[in-house]
Amino acid sequence: MDHHIRVAVADDHPVIRMGIESTLDDISSIQRIGSAADSTQLVTLLDAQPCDVLVTDYAMPGGQHGDGVELIAFIRQRYPHLRIVMLTGIEKLALIRSLTAHGVSAILSKTDDMSHLRAAIQAAHIGRRYYSPRIANMLKALPATGSARLSQRESEVIALYVGGDSINVIAEKLQRSKQTISTQKVSAMRKLGIETDADLFKYAIELGLTRKAPSE
Repeated sequence: MDHHIRVAVADDHPVIRMGIESTLDDISSIQRIGSAADSTQLVTLLDAQPCDVLVTDYAMPGGQHGDGVELIAFIRQRYPHLRIVMLTGIEKLALIRSLTAHGVSAILSKTDDMSHLRAAIQAAHIGRRYYSPRIANMLKALPATGSARLSQRESEVIALYVGGDSINVIAEKLQRSKQTISTQKVSAMRKLGIETDADLFKYAIELGLTRKAPSE
């Protein structure tokens, strides 16, 4: 019986990708199934090969399935059993809030030593959390409610709101009442540890989600 953890790698920087590959190839319990430079290549790889854990960069533009939170949401829907280890050079608390809210349990800073990769993959594989030291230090400031995952409906509302739509417009688009939309927005903000609309838009801009104010 094969007990190897099957791992896919995705990073658009060749040197970083090669470093990850080299680290993984030295771990006997891991089988690297392939690598990708963007989300298009990644989905092609995951469709073709069984995979247990994905090690991916956060910012990986150019693919048809996006990157960042957009790609994570797509991956979780298409491959619900795939575990994700996120590598990021963006050390923003808003990003960590978003990743934890979207169910990413292992997050590594690119400034931390690559030796953390083994433990992160092993933890993710069995459904446990793992944060490299810099990420762990950032999370000390994260409220307990910030670790809760957003529901699909909450995610839809937040995405539309930070995209520039008002509560009224969102209610029309999603065919829900204004009160329901407002409640879902408040609930999502509470889970993300965000108290005001100004902080919500700051959060969105930090993640590159929007630069627009809501329409009237």
